[in-house]
Amino acid sequence: MKPMRQKNTRAQGNKSISNALASKRKVSKNQVVFFDYRDERKLKRFINDQGKIIPRRITGLTAKEQNLLTHSVKWARFLAVIPYVADEYK
Repeated sequence: MKPMRQKNTRAQGNKSISNALASKRKVSKNQVVFFDYRDERKLKRFINDQGKIIPRRITGLTAKEQNLLTHSVKWARFLAVIPYVADEYK
């Protein structure tokens, strides 16, 4: 008899972290990284479900790139492009 497969619910909960890990593999050393505060879709890849910025040890960004990302996310939050906190945690 073949055992039943279980759904991996943990992987679904960490979707933003898995997206960040996927982006880690795509960034090469010679690639120029630019974060636009108006690009909501790109910024959300580096924000977890609670709305926190994912640390660079997980994303694989350099310190300079992480600093650019942080400033872009904060400016986008200030201009209400992305929310400070997800609706689920309000």
